[in-house]
Amino acid sequence: MAVKHVPTGIVHNGSKSGTTGCGFNTNEHSSHWVNTSSKITCDKNGCKN
Repeated sequence: MAVKHVPTGIVHNGSKSGTTGCGFNTNEHSSHWVNTSSKITCDKNGCKN
């Protein structure tokens, strides 16, 4: 599942536990995160691979 960080426009690999592959907490400032079907654009470890 991909999640997009609205303020930056970066798409991360998300999980149901509320964190992205690279460690961001999507439950904190949840209004900044939206589910998307876009291609993952984050280059950090955990999201890209």
